[in-house]
Amino acid sequence: MKSIPTYILTIFFLVLINTGSEAQDPHFSQFYISPLTLNPALVGLKNGDIRVAANYRRQWSSISHPFQTMSVAADYNILGGKIGENLMGVGLMIFNDKAGTAGLRRTKVSASMGYSQNLGIEGTFLSIGFEAGLIQQKVDPDKLLFETQFDGEGLNDQIGSGEDINGNSLWNYDLTVGLAWAYAPDHNTSFYLGGSLAHLNRPNVSFYDSSEDLLEMKYSFYGGAEFRMGGHLSAIPRAVFLKQGSHSEFNFGGYIKLKMSQARSDNPFSLSIGGMYRLKDAIIPMIRMDYGPIALGLSYDLNVSSLSVASNTQGGMELSFVYKGFSGAADGPPIPCPTF
Repeated sequence: MKSIPTYILTIFFLVLINTGSEAQDPHFSQFYISPLTLNPALVGLKNGDIRVAANYRRQWSSISHPFQTMSVAADYNILGGKIGENLMGVGLMIFNDKAGTAGLRRTKVSASMGYSQNLGIEGTFLSIGFEAGLIQQKVDPDKLLFETQFDGEGLNDQIGSGEDINGNSLWNYDLTVGLAWAYAPDHNTSFYLGGSLAHLNRPNVSFYDSSEDLLEMKYSFYGGAEFRMGGHLSAIPRAVFLKQGSHSEFNFGGYIKLKMSQARSDNPFSLSIGGMYRLKDAIIPMIRMDYGPIALGLSYDLNVSSLSVASNTQGGMELSFVYKGFSGAADGPPIPCPTF
């Protein structure tokens, strides 16, 4: 099968919104490069004062309108050096997801704050974070076809559907809370764990004026580490577990990192190669390059589930960018923190 017929995708989408199904959030395979989408407790927990991260994902290219997900986020340490070795940061994120021929779009703008308490051991932090955001949802009802428009031979857009879909902008507020623990004894070694709970207020995501469909809360748990294997090689294992309603996802894997320059170089360069496995769904080869304060990542999801029959094994290509730097406003030397 070379493509999924548009009318099948349309019917599938309509079944979802008619049955009040449990909606599932979009996700990134390179979740560790988008820390603000993972856990607000990670706001401000980094080497440097400023971090800017961007992710772009294009999924299921075998269909006529591939799904696209984008995010841009920035966070800043606002009290660097002024509260001892504790950290406080603020963050801002813009997230956009577009799916299907009907232009189903969700845009989220959120602000977050995180506080990291040093536990008395060098590089050890316990962090808490909060996020509050606004979500806008839109869909084009004129591009949707329903079973009531079947004329005996096919779906006919000249026949009225009789549906009361509200395609105008739907606005909701959204709340997230998170906790994190991190231990980084030096700039080459780190261990971290964390979890977050999103959609605490369970916003209504129904496009029907006459019904209600509350977004399920999402539980996120993750862990990872970085440690030297010897010489210029380091191992970076990672894992994340997500659960939202009846849906769950478990990714695990990591990188082997090769440092290509001296650690004290003004612009250290490293190359990381590896991959993740999304349980019962996809194999995800990955490559990442770090040069000075900039990191670039590339990954590609290869479907291994039954969905591969329709997707031709074409899962999702994902690009990522991170910049971490110092503003010059902080006092004192850099504090060792985990490298995401």
